[in-house]
Amino acid sequence: MLFKAIIEALFRVLFSYDCVGEECLPSRGGAIVAANHPSYLDPVLLSLQARRPIRFMAWEALFRVPILGSLIRAFGAFPVDTARGQGRSAYETARDLVESGEIVGLFPEGRRSRSGWMEPTLRQGAARLALETGAPLFPVTIVGAFRAWPHFKALPRPARIKVRFHEPIDPAPFRAMPETEAVVAILEELRRSVDRTLMPGVKADTKIELLYREAAPWPLFHEYGPAFALALVGFWKTRSFAMVAPAYVYLAYLLADTLFIPQRRIVKWFRRGVTPFLLMVWGNALLVPLGLPRLPAAAALLAVVAGALFPYLYARSVVALGMLEGFSVACLLVFGGLYFAPQEGLGPHVLLPVYLAAYAFDAKSVYWRWSVPILLTWAIVVPVSFGGGPALILHALFGLVAWFVGRLFGGAAIGRPDAEPEKSSISSLGLR
Repeated sequence: MLFKAIIEALFRVLFSYDCVGEECLPSRGGAIVAANHPSYLDPVLLSLQARRPIRFMAWEALFRVPILGSLIRAFGAFPVDTARGQGRSAYETARDLVESGEIVGLFPEGRRSRSGWMEPTLRQGAARLALETGAPLFPVTIVGAFRAWPHFKALPRPARIKVRFHEPIDPAPFRAMPETEAVVAILEELRRSVDRTLMPGVKADTKIELLYREAAPWPLFHEYGPAFALALVGFWKTRSFAMVAPAYVYLAYLLADTLFIPQRRIVKWFRRGVTPFLLMVWGNALLVPLGLPRLPAAAALLAVVAGALFPYLYARSVVALGMLEGFSVACLLVFGGLYFAPQEGLGPHVLLPVYLAAYAFDAKSVYWRWSVPILLTWAIVVPVSFGGGPALILHALFGLVAWFVGRLFGGAAIGRPDAEPEKSSISSLGLR
């Protein structure tokens, strides 16, 4: 349905949401889904890619939360009173739903996790429901949602979230055991399945949060090098301090970030994004003073590049750093390309998308399956629409040169697992 598609698109952008293994769910008949419970988002996260509706047993107080209550109700959740001794009616509702052939979702922890790990004690409802109905029990792991919306935060924040459905637990072999032992055995099997994926994810999330708080490094070459070079050339050509002032303001910001600015997530994200923004906007302003053709549809190209760069907020540091280093080279090559093949200023519409597409394909960055065809389409359709000719091939080659340079030297060698990024590079950009 349209509503679900819109929510999924929103979650993919805000949380780099992905789900695997949902095809394990049966196409018909009753089933039980049991997952760890790191956030309020969990019922929605489990439902977005499921082929069939999942009816969730959710804490009744959630239905009174503005927007969230309507959202989980739309995804089929039904309320449960979590007070001791008050959950029997909800359990009976869940059993009736499973016996009538529906999929029921539960969170055996009974509350949101306080640490990101599964709580040490799990409630027995999911195991008992599987034993009584004979329906398969599907363990599910949710990774990243604790960082997106932990219990101590009032509102969610962007973070990379992945949901994994595991192979089902068949309750039939446990029915020969005494009921108490069978419940414990099923819960242990459930915990093992969830923890196999959850433990590495929680460790990675913890490391990311620590890195966000680490001190920023001294300015890196891909940050100050292009800005300083353009400032020298710009002043040599224009003799105008105002024209090159943005470069020196930017260099002052880099020093302030290193020496004074307290570090946290948004600060590191800003530093990651300010370099390409400066090179695009200020570089465009320098074209005419340097005797190069004006860039047509500059705002549209900036929007496309910003969209292509957005996923690198979630990428591993080595991938994001390599992209930034190669992008700095690409921006410098823009000036060379316009000098040798002006073509009405259309070169950047080819060079930058070709570089970003090649890099995304090579590094398999977030959303690369969507970004690569969009970027290549832009690099062909837009220049042709403005009357571009064969000379634009030079700009495409320059885009590949920028990718090749980044491939060899950027981000501690992208795609080479034996190479470790420098700690300062990780500190400046964060892991995701």
